[in-house]
Formats: sequence, structure tokens, C-alpha cells
Amino acid sequence: MKRILIVPLMAVAALAVWGRSASAPGDSLAADTVSAALATVWSSHMSPILKERYAADSNSTGQFIKGINDAFSVSADREPYYQGILQGMTVAERLGQMRELGFPIDRDTFIKALTVALEGGETGFTPSSADRYLSDYMSRQYEKQLTADTLSVESQQTFLEREASREGIVRTPQGLLFQIITEGEGTGPTLDDSVRVTYTGRLYNGEIFDESESDVIFPVSGLVPGFTQGLLMMKPGGTYRIIIPADLGYGKRGTAGVIPGNAALDFTITLHEVIRR
Repeated sequence: MKRILIVPLMAVAALAVWGRSASAPGDSLAADTVSAALATVWSSHMSPILKERYAADSNSTGQFIKGINDAFSVSADREPYYQGILQGMTVAERLGQMRELGFPIDRDTFIKALTVALEGGETGFTPSSADRYLSDYMSRQYEKQLTADTLSVESQQTFLEREASREGIVRTPQGLLFQIITEGEGTGPTLDDSVRVTYTGRLYNGEIFDESESDVIFPVSGLVPGFTQGLLMMKPGGTYRIIIPADLGYGKRGTAGVIPGNAALDFTITLHEVIRR
């Protein structure tokens, strides 16, 4: 799961003000000091991703720095090529995600059609008809999987009852199962807040259906009811387990190719930060 690296708003604002007000190279904010400060800020965002993605590669930092240095030296006539590289990395990731959802995608065909479309040619679709086609295709795939991917209510109830009997697990009146693995400190989130978390989601048989590759930010009120309810019971810095019954999760239908219908969802969540509005 790739993350876009952004200089914090404070740094951007400072740059904007300085850019408007600086009058000469001899300004008290010397170039080497400003450059070192900016490098430190960017490093704080880049380092976690490098460590997570390329921990086993001792040359990754050097290659990464070389790429950045090369980007600084891009000439105007080569800029479209490097923009293609940047966009292509995002597109390749999205296509991979779509393959996982059941879309059959051929890279060569995609590149040929993209070339035609960008050059103003005909691909057989308009943007609106292409959107409709893809939506219809996903709906057909979804309907095909509904029957095969629906779990029995009895199997999920048995799982919930077994887990509820374990020491340290409490059941809320709504049916959510909650366990403190490591308790955090401070004040937990409210419905108005967002949270920065890492998590692993499993089905009743231990199969992982979703896992964050790095920290993810969610609005507390923008999630399935069980996940929201669980977050409201957590404190920053803590790690928790929540088991969400289907009626507090994705219900009888589930999500095509990912979560079966009637599935109870077993999450381990670390709440790293509460982001107040």
C-alpha cells in the first residue's frame, strides 16, 4: 500500500512566507540551514516506508537517494517521461488491486489502449460508457461469488461464542467482542476524530483478508459500525483485538472476493494517534 509523501502544512506555510519575503541570498535563513531542515522533515516521512518496503535490501537507501538526485536533474524535454514513471507506479498498483478483485487485465492491451486514448483515438468506449461497463462487470462478478462465499450463520455464531468465553474478552451490548492486548494511555477518540492505526483483519479460520502495510488514517465515523465502536474503546499507544459480528460489519452480503457473507471479522489494531478536529 503506497503512501504519498507530503511536507507537513507547517513546513509548506513557512516556505511560502519565506519565498515571498526573502530579498537576497544573504538572508538570515542561510540556504544550507533551510536545506538541512527540509531534508530532516522529508526523511521523517520517507524512512518508515523505506524500512518497511526494503528492510532486507542494504542498498535501498542509496538507490532511493540516487533516484531523488536524478529527479532534480530532469531536463524539460525528459520531464514527460519521468511523469509517466510516477503515474505508472500508481496505475500499476491500482491494476494489481483490481486483479485481486477479479478484473482480468492484460498489461500490453492496457498500454496500447491507453496510447490510443491519450492520442485522441477511439477505444470503443467513452469515459462514461467505460465507467458503466466496469461497474456492471464488478456487479456480475459480485453476484457470482455471493452464493459460494456465504458462510453459515451457525458457524459464525459458534466462533463468536467460543471467543467470547476466552479470558480477557468482553462483549458489548451490541455484540462486539473486545480485548485489551496492551492498554494505551490518554484520551481515546470521539466520533469527530480521525485515527492513525495499523491493523490485521482475519476471518474465523485465521485467514488474513486485509492488513495495513504502514500506518493508515481513518475517520472514526466513516467505518463499519463494529470498527467504529471498537475504536471508541481504545487509547493511543494501545493494541487491541475486536471481533465484529456480521450485523456490525458487512452483513449477509460481505464484499465480493474479500469478505464472505455473514462473516465475523477478527481485527488486531494498534492505535498510534488520535487526530483531533
